[in-house]
Amino acid sequence: MNRAKPVSRKMAGFTLVELLVVIAIIGVLVALLLPAIQAARESARRTSCVNNMKNLGIACLNFHDSNKKLPTSNRAPGVATAPRFAWSTLMLPYFEEQSVYDQYDFQTNWSNPMSQNFKLVGTRLPVFECPSTPEERFDGDIQYWTQGIANWEASRCSAPTDYSPIVQVETRVYTSVLGIDPPVDATGMMLRNAVCTLRHVADGTSHTIMLAESAGRPFVYRKTSRFGELTANRVNGGGWCRPASDYGLDGCTEDGVTFPGPCAVNCTNGEDYLKGGSDMSAVPIPFYGTFSTSETFAFHPGGANILMGDASVHFVAEGVDMRSFAAMVTRKAADPVADGVLND
Repeated sequence: MNRAKPVSRKMAGFTLVELLVVIAIIGVLVALLLPAIQAARESARRTSCVNNMKNLGIACLNFHDSNKKLPTSNRAPGVATAPRFAWSTLMLPYFEEQSVYDQYDFQTNWSNPMSQNFKLVGTRLPVFECPSTPEERFDGDIQYWTQGIANWEASRCSAPTDYSPIVQVETRVYTSVLGIDPPVDATGMMLRNAVCTLRHVADGTSHTIMLAESAGRPFVYRKTSRFGELTANRVNGGGWCRPASDYGLDGCTEDGVTFPGPCAVNCTNGEDYLKGGSDMSAVPIPFYGTFSTSETFAFHPGGANILMGDASVHFVAEGVDMRSFAAMVTRKAADPVADGVLND
């Protein structure tokens, strides 16, 4: 009886070379897809940021309709123990934060540890935070000792804001950077300690900035890289409840180190007022006084969002001409905005 010979069967599979080729192909595909995925995520974050600013703009206009004035910050000059509150605190009922507003005590300062304000201002409000900002942070009071607080770290009670009014174009921008005479009035739409209305915006609400991005504060950022640590390097401002989060336009050099300068957007989120020193030696801050040391800055590639007085939001590119940007800050300087500066 003849028996059939067994059939030889080889196990199917990849050789080492084939496996390495497959891995290499997968690596190339991932490398090609990852930037697209990151770009899509950033596009979604930027859209969310635009929605935040749009909602804030509508809320500001509703506030104006109800109160016949725009919301502006209140802060006594110099080292003061008087209550301080920001434009945004007044706005709380206009974006569904009535309960926080009702509990807020306007007779005491936001950083008073004996007041309920100290806890309330730690409420994180998504409408004030750009989702592209990379880290959580809390802001403190540079005049912590006036509130009986041991140091700035202990005063860090305020949740952040990435959006603030630009209250004016500083004179040194015109004289040192642009080399021209400053206008008679270089103030912005929401000047601190003042009654401001839409009628004051003679240049037109669609041409005048109401709020701009200044993200990442109180950390110092230069070209999206964080500089130093909060114990020795800080931007003054960044808490949503702080009048000191309002800032003037100074501009800086391209490296974000020297002020004033020709760069208006995304070179830095503000001047490091400590420079390795201490709060006690820096109050009032030279040149800035009790104003913020902030600048217009965002973590969006290529530029930053700005909110105009008509509640429209536009993207302003890095490298925007300082004169054109200054024209958008002033409310009645008769300085028209150049074509092509504003993007949707």
